[in-house]
Amino acid sequence: MTVAAIGIVTCDRVPSLVACIEGYLENCRQHDRTPEFLVVDDSRRAESLADAPLALEQVARRFGGSIRYAGVCEKERFARALTAESGVPLDVTQFALLGDERCDLSTGANRNSLLLDTVGSLVFSADDDTTCRIAAAPDSEAPVSIFEGYDPTEFWFFEERRLALESASFTDIDVLAHHDALLGKPVADVTGSAGAAGHIAITMQGLIGDSGMASPRYYYVLSGASRERFVASEEAYRSALRSREVFRTVRRPTVCAASFFMTTFFGFDNRLLLPPFFPVQRNSDGIYGVVLQKCVHGGHVAFLPWTLIHSPASSREFMLEDLWRDAESLRMADVVVDCMLTEGTTAGEAPAAARMSQLGAHLLQIGSRPLPEFEAHVRSLQQYRAAAFTALLSNRLHTHGASPSFWAADVERLLERMAAAPAADHFVVPRDLRGRHDPATARQLSQELIAKFGRLLDAWPAIVAAATRLRANGHRLTRSIRGFG
Repeated sequence: MTVAAIGIVTCDRVPSLVACIEGYLENCRQHDRTPEFLVVDDSRRAESLADAPLALEQVARRFGGSIRYAGVCEKERFARALTAESGVPLDVTQFALLGDERCDLSTGANRNSLLLDTVGSLVFSADDDTTCRIAAAPDSEAPVSIFEGYDPTEFWFFEERRLALESASFTDIDVLAHHDALLGKPVADVTGSAGAAGHIAITMQGLIGDSGMASPRYYYVLSGASRERFVASEEAYRSALRSREVFRTVRRPTVCAASFFMTTFFGFDNRLLLPPFFPVQRNSDGIYGVVLQKCVHGGHVAFLPWTLIHSPASSREFMLEDLWRDAESLRMADVVVDCMLTEGTTAGEAPAAARMSQLGAHLLQIGSRPLPEFEAHVRSLQQYRAAAFTALLSNRLHTHGASPSFWAADVERLLERMAAAPAADHFVVPRDLRGRHDPATARQLSQELIAKFGRLLDAWPAIVAAATRLRANGHRLTRSIRGFG
């Protein structure tokens, strides 16, 4: 079975969306591919919701085909259809597809829309600010390997995007071919290891361009060649702490069962019962990696030694304050991951539906506690995770003999700030909620979101089953935007 659909997720970036989808359409045309193209739109501005379908119609006319589209109105209608078909309460289906109006972002809800519109298919998904230009990893190798750690990717750092792009050897190949080779396949078949269990649920491309990372804190636990490049000189080090432009990939196809996951561009086997994304705020992909690991027995991620470009229209840079703020405070995603990790079992042999229900019940129980008890629980969980991270940083200091000194000085500062952070009154209140709400409101909202995600996880198998039945009867979330065909 081959990838049957390409889904583009977008939000208030019509020019970027058009450039993005044209690139993938052209690649498919060159390689005699005819996947279904879908756009799921998280825009809230009226002009974007009006302009996007018109722009996509023009694209469809130029390429002589059709594109499917869903914006807020289509999602609202489908949420009601799901409720009528499944009996799941409307507030749950709306949270799944539209998020929560009290939150700044509903990126995960947009991805849930793509999941529900493509049930039963192998799918490739890309963000609207990506470019379909493909380059092989440096010194790439063919044999598939199994990686036992968290993140098998390597980093190369660049002062600006131009230099990152100039470092790549771009080639004209079928963007979907390498996903077809691995996605949905048994791990034993793709690795040649007869004893290897599981299957490939997700495939991930490498990345050239904007890293998509909130801060450079992760760089401090890099090892091997990536760390050597990070601290090659003080100039290189300072540049990496400012510039978000990277080349990030693996050197060979690599299969991993850990929870690392990024959604800039990835394939997914939607013939499986895959879990929902956390509908709101940033890092829904980081949350998703944990949910997948806990709920889908044998679900593996395959990393491909081929890169695509992540090219936001405006250049983004890290601020030094991003590093220290990341060490001293939490985001909503941190709270969700903390709460999930205390659910003691892993996917085991249980069906995915049962595991989602179990994890959902766990989150609902935590989210239903009295607020002081909830916050005390979150504080203790975060202290535990912070202790694990500081132990890793301390180990890096010891391993490298506190050298080079410019790196070691910042590691020490990170350790100091992380040690002091939990004593702050608002430490457990996610900073990404505090930006829009007063602390009291943000406190309450963070707990409510945990409970809401618990209810969504429990209801998700019924929602997916309802979406499957609706599709069989010709009722989909997206609507067709016709070209000449």
